[in-house]
Amino acid sequence: MIGAGKVGVNVARTLTGDGHDVVVVDNDERRAADLQPELDALVVHGNGASPRLLAEVNAGDADLVAAVTEVDEVNVIAALASRQLGARTTVARVRDPDFFGPDETFAHDVLGIDLVIDPDRATASDIARALVLPGSVAVEHFGDDRIVLAEVIVTPDSPVSGVPLGERERPFPAYIVGISRGEETMLTRPDLVPQPGDHLLVTAPRECVGKAIAHLCGRVEEVRDCVIFGAGSIGMHLARLLEDTKVRVKMFERDEQRARYVAERLRRTTVLHEEGISREAQEAAGVDEADAFVACAGDDRANLLAALYAKRLGADMCLAVVSREEFTPLVDALPIDAAYSPRLITSEAILRFVHARVVRGIYLTRSGFEVIELEAEPGAPIVGKVVGETHGMLSGKRVGAVLRGGEVLMPPQRIEIQAGDRVLMLGVEGSLAEAEPLFVSR
Repeated sequence: MIGAGKVGVNVARTLTGDGHDVVVVDNDERRAADLQPELDALVVHGNGASPRLLAEVNAGDADLVAAVTEVDEVNVIAALASRQLGARTTVARVRDPDFFGPDETFAHDVLGIDLVIDPDRATASDIARALVLPGSVAVEHFGDDRIVLAEVIVTPDSPVSGVPLGERERPFPAYIVGISRGEETMLTRPDLVPQPGDHLLVTAPRECVGKAIAHLCGRVEEVRDCVIFGAGSIGMHLARLLEDTKVRVKMFERDEQRARYVAERLRRTTVLHEEGISREAQEAAGVDEADAFVACAGDDRANLLAALYAKRLGADMCLAVVSREEFTPLVDALPIDAAYSPRLITSEAILRFVHARVVRGIYLTRSGFEVIELEAEPGAPIVGKVVGETHGMLSGKRVGAVLRGGEVLMPPQRIEIQAGDRVLMLGVEGSLAEAEPLFVSR
């Protein structure tokens, strides 16, 4: 790991927990010294873009070199040097679109970098998916887009509010796999009773996910008007994605030069040169009548404050981008519908490369759940086992759906795992290491 910021430390901690040997390189001597007793890894102080240092830490023998510092140039050079030294897989976090253009073709085919991660673009895509699926505050696709995992909020009008999950009606093939209530996260149980304000993690086949979410929410309003706070990289990517839909977009940007730059490049977005935090500015922009408000400026404090004001004014759904882990408790304490973390999105992409054999997808929730899509190999321990009758093999996890060929199988129907099945499950943090061996042939 090149870079011991939030992303580097998070991935390093996950990988060491999975039993991997990890070396972390960072150019901040004090940070490196502070991290050494915290991580079960070798932490080295030095320049991660230096070929000499990379050779000293045996980067050429590594299965994976992931460069995730805050400087794009350092990440690219570190990935290139590691590839030349012999590293099997290289990953670079790159935010500046001018490096490689709209896709990774040049980085992969010419430079040999296996994966280029743009966390801002990925975060904007995640938010856009939630906005265009009425009733959801977060959406992720699995099983070749055949299975959808959605996070929805229970309202007083929801038919599951106050009803034990084992007694709820099932007019659509959807399965509730987890619940978040404040800072508490729980796997589902038949006796668990959802309450208004709870966040449900729901799996459903793609073709019926809209109706299933509408049923679980009790009321759904399509997003037609969205206000974006911050015209940085995330905000600009999000506006471009929404311009291809029916959503009308307004955007606040406090920097005049940036506001002008963005306004000249967006077709249908109204860009306002305004700080956007004050009640007066938000009222003037019609935030009180907006279907969605997304705070994605570069300052976590400003994002939380702007989203809080928007919610109090009456914006229907308020989302905030929060990069720093220490602000997570504030998100749970404030009436904000959901928060997005570029750090977690970057971590997901790296972990998919590490667990490439049977892991087809990974999704890390801010509340601490891991969602994993695993493909069962012939002869794997899980093959032949029935979902719900695994006798402790999947303890602490819930199977949310199984993709068999082109068919999506949903609990609570009886499902016997077959070779080639792609199983989507949710578990507590750290469940990835425990589940993966069950799907690997002996």
